[in-house]
Amino acid sequence: MSEDGGRAAMPSAIKRTSLQEQVTEGLIELIQERNLRAGDQLPGSAELAEMMSVSLPVVREAIAGLAAIGLLERHQGRETTVATPNASHLSRLFSLRVIGSEVDDEKLQQFREIVEVGNARLAARNRTPEELAALDEALATLNSARTAEELHMADVAFHAAVARAADNDLCELTLHSLEPLLRRLRRRVWNGWVNTGGEVTSIIDAHRTILTAIRDGDEDAAAAAMSSHLAQARVGLEEALGGGDHAVAPRAGFPEAGAESPAPATTG
Repeated sequence: MSEDGGRAAMPSAIKRTSLQEQVTEGLIELIQERNLRAGDQLPGSAELAEMMSVSLPVVREAIAGLAAIGLLERHQGRETTVATPNASHLSRLFSLRVIGSEVDDEKLQQFREIVEVGNARLAARNRTPEELAALDEALATLNSARTAEELHMADVAFHAAVARAADNDLCELTLHSLEPLLRRLRRRVWNGWVNTGGEVTSIIDAHRTILTAIRDGDEDAAAAAMSSHLAQARVGLEEALGGGDHAVAPRAGFPEAGAESPAPATTG
C-alpha cells in the first residue's frame, strides 16, 4: 500500500499544467478563434477572468507572459492589444536554446546552408527592381570593406537583402533572429578562412556571382552560387574547428594599401 492510503501513483507521462499555463493557452486560442490581428484589442482582464473562471491575477500573469514573447502589448490605462512577435523576441529564444545545448557552430553552419541556398533560389524567382537595387548597394558596400568588421557588417546586409528578395517572411524572420549567433560564426569562419590563405577578393566574387544569378532570374544558378559561397565558409569553419581558430589582424586577407582594388561591385 502506498503512503497516500492506497491510491495508485500518477503515471509519470501525465503532466499537470498550472492555471496560468491553461489561461495562456486559452488566450492564444481566443486570438485564433476571433482572428485578431496586430493592434486589435483583447477583452478586458476582468471579462477574461470571468470567461475562463479564474482569478484576475492569473489572467494578468498570463498576459504578462505573452507580452514578454511579443504576442501581446500592454498599454497604460487601456486594454491589451494583439502584437506580432518580431526578430528580437525570437532571437532571445534562440540564444537561450543554444546556451548549454548541443547547438554548436557546425549545426549553425548547416542551418545557413539549408536556409540561405533556399533564399537565393526564391530571390531569383521573386526579386523586384527595388530589391535588385538594394542588392547592388549591399554588394557595393561589401566591395568597399577594408577591415574584417566592415566585411562582416556588409555580409550581414547582403544576405539580409537576399532574404528580403526571397519574399518569404518566415525565412527572413528566422535568419534575422539568428543573426547574433551567425555574426559570431562569421567571425570564426573568417579567421579560419584567412588562416588557410583565403582572401577577401574571392569572397566578393562569390557574392557577385550570387547577385548575377538572382538578377537573371536563374533559380538553379542562384542556389548553386550560394552553395559555392557557403562552401567557402565551411572551409573556414573546418579550419577553425581543426585548431586554426586564432584571431587574425583586422586587415588580414585584404589587399595591401595601394594594391589594386577588387572589381567594381555592380553587375550591370
